[in-house]
Amino acid sequence: MTTLPALLLLLLAFASPQVEVEGLLSAHGYGKPKPDAALDRVASVLAERLSGATSATPPTESADLLSHLLARAQISDAQVLPYTLRHSALGEFTTQLPLFVARLDRTKPPTHFGLSTFIRGREMTTTLLLVHRGVLLSVPLPRQGATGGFVAVHGGLERGYFRPRVLFAPPNGGRVRDRPAWTLDRHVDATVFFDAGPGIYGVEIVADSQYGPVVLNNHLVYVGVPVPALPVLHLMPPEYEGPPDLAFMRLVNEQRSAHGVPVLRLWPELTEVAREHALELSEQHVLVHATAESGNLTTRLTTRGLRFTQAAENLADAAFPRQALAVMLSSPGHKRNLLDPRWTHAGIGLVGRYYVLDMVRLAP
Repeated sequence: MTTLPALLLLLLAFASPQVEVEGLLSAHGYGKPKPDAALDRVASVLAERLSGATSATPPTESADLLSHLLARAQISDAQVLPYTLRHSALGEFTTQLPLFVARLDRTKPPTHFGLSTFIRGREMTTTLLLVHRGVLLSVPLPRQGATGGFVAVHGGLERGYFRPRVLFAPPNGGRVRDRPAWTLDRHVDATVFFDAGPGIYGVEIVADSQYGPVVLNNHLVYVGVPVPALPVLHLMPPEYEGPPDLAFMRLVNEQRSAHGVPVLRLWPELTEVAREHALELSEQHVLVHATAESGNLTTRLTTRGLRFTQAAENLADAAFPRQALAVMLSSPGHKRNLLDPRWTHAGIGLVGRYYVLDMVRLAP
């Protein structure tokens, strides 16, 4: 059993998977993403672990493992798309690549990638990680911080993004802070202070684009508490009462109640808007707030003639309701939206793994 880097694979075949990946992405108009050694190492561990996985292994365990490996490698990019395939010949992986490339979100093309193949007996497991790196950090964000300390967030912003800001979620349910972080030379520049005592702090970089706001970087800093040595698994509960979209709504309202925020009332017309957007996301295999077909949330609401004064939208790609909630709470921006006391009504859309939570304050 061994893990083969791309160079050794090149010796075993006329064209390596790395060359195939670069060529296929270029042929489909995605340019030429850069190979990343840190992503290669993450792909190597993931390929080895998944080579022993069974068909009964929950997909959430793979996602939790990937999140842990990325954090350990100090990779905090929010847009990471993994692809793993078991195959008995090198050519099988490259023939399946077009199906994977067809799922890519053209609004966030891959800029970097990692690739590794693990061999167990006669079977190979290849893992490809595609990353859209919208901000190139000068120094990776730390996983460990000191109480009362701080971290400087600096980096260059990629083309297509503007008005970057840093969202900061202190531990113990503290209010999410939102700080402008742009400079005249298109750099991200902000300082985050760990001034709310020990606990887990969320740091998120968000920027605007022509498609709406995009989370570029999402990171957890453990301040005065130990960094997890193993993945934190989000296990699926044995069952839920009723449909999963309504179960998710109950979980959202439980969170709001726990934080002293009024619960949301389900609005059927808003639910229809959320479901239609969830269907769009499922058909296009993307997680975006705006599409060419339906526009952004404001457009979708006004097209339906719905009257509101303010609105917000949370999205998640998750296997079950509690995981969708965990995904949203791990993002400072999504957490702030979810616990905002201004919202009075909500609509839930769920198609496949795509959750859409639309929240509004109704016009008087």
